[in-house]
Amino acid sequence: MVQPLTGAIRTYPWGSRTAIAQMAGRPTPSDHPEAEMWFGAHPGAPATVDGEPLDVLIASDSVSALGAGMSRAYEGRLPFLLKLLAADKPLSLQAHPTKEQAEEGCAREDTLGIARDALERNYRDDNHKPELIVALTQFDAMCGFRPIEQTLKLFDALSVPELERYRVLISGILPSEGLRSLVTTWITLPSDQRKILIAAVVEGARAYRDSGKTEFSIVADHLIELADRYPSDPGVLCALLLNHIRLEPGEGIYLNAGQLHAYVHGFGVEIMANSDNVLRGGLTSKHIDVPELVRVLSFDPLPDPVITPNQLTTEGSGSGESAGSQGSAQGVYYPTPAPEFRLQRWELNPGQSVAVSSVASDGKSLSEALVGPAIVLCTRGTVHVSQPSVDDAKASEGDGHIRGDGFGPLDLTPSQAAWIPDDAESTLVTNNSDELAEVFVATVAG
Repeated sequence: MVQPLTGAIRTYPWGSRTAIAQMAGRPTPSDHPEAEMWFGAHPGAPATVDGEPLDVLIASDSVSALGAGMSRAYEGRLPFLLKLLAADKPLSLQAHPTKEQAEEGCAREDTLGIARDALERNYRDDNHKPELIVALTQFDAMCGFRPIEQTLKLFDALSVPELERYRVLISGILPSEGLRSLVTTWITLPSDQRKILIAAVVEGARAYRDSGKTEFSIVADHLIELADRYPSDPGVLCALLLNHIRLEPGEGIYLNAGQLHAYVHGFGVEIMANSDNVLRGGLTSKHIDVPELVRVLSFDPLPDPVITPNQLTTEGSGSGESAGSQGSAQGVYYPTPAPEFRLQRWELNPGQSVAVSSVASDGKSLSEALVGPAIVLCTRGTVHVSQPSVDDAKASEGDGHIRGDGFGPLDLTPSQAAWIPDDAESTLVTNNSDELAEVFVATVAG
């Protein structure tokens, strides 16, 4: 059955007081910064179905919710977490552990008696957290270590004499060893020396920006903003070593375990393995554990974290007399190596429909049916989510399309979502409005 899924708002200080509220049609500014809206079953903030937490609903019958195979594979838990993320200020500099690191770290902190919700806790669960974010607006991020030659080029462009002594640490040796050496050096600098170095870097960034040059303009802007917020934070220096990315709507970034990153500004849809494990290294007032962060970091350069979505096309269908005249619905999916999730993005013209399906194993087409559960999230326009074989049968019985379970077809507006368990009938998402609609479909990898 299709069920309405109500997301859980997380009010972190870096969040926006307008982005999520505007999408939901609520007054702005909101009372508190709204950083994330969670559509998932993580016990830290589960979404709800008719007031019931999704994790509790799944646990009551995980085979029906997830399918027998996925229930076994993921120990009766939904393997992904879907979010709206709205960053008005930079997030902390952070990375996420591997599955093995998460299991070991979680067990270690449990043994030490650190409560799962304690502020000083590093590992809040035993899962890894590969993640994908897709921009809804222009979205700025710092993601993964930049190739060494590009970093040296940046040093030249900024022309900061105080940086010259550090070039030797990343020149002429294995990139990963050089980056580890430089990061370790910078985060262990005495605070007075670090503050002087950051001030010199900012002066160089301002001079570069004032020169009118553009190659590193995004980097310069980020360095100035970060130093203004965190004037002696080692994260400002680490930002010199990262890829600085500006996404346009529909573009995405995938980050695997160990990739150092920080989202800076923007609004997007994020999907990840079902985890809340974050190792922080700076740019935050939250708990920082630099040694643990360094332990899980991958220091291998990441040349290009932006992923190219694959096109998906399915025969579209309209309704009434216009059926068959709407052409094919156009969508994309974002390929990642993570087995826990697949994310599709569909733009539907008025009258167009798309069946909720899993991405096939070849990664180029849709499978004929949904494998496992799905979450449908509307981000633009209005869409109608229905199960024709069930809804039409009930309608013929004169119950007004409301099934005996209390749920029926749903109309979703931006920020609203639908939960589709594994045992649901074939489900259609239809744009019944006169404007373009956009939906994201989250499934387990098929």
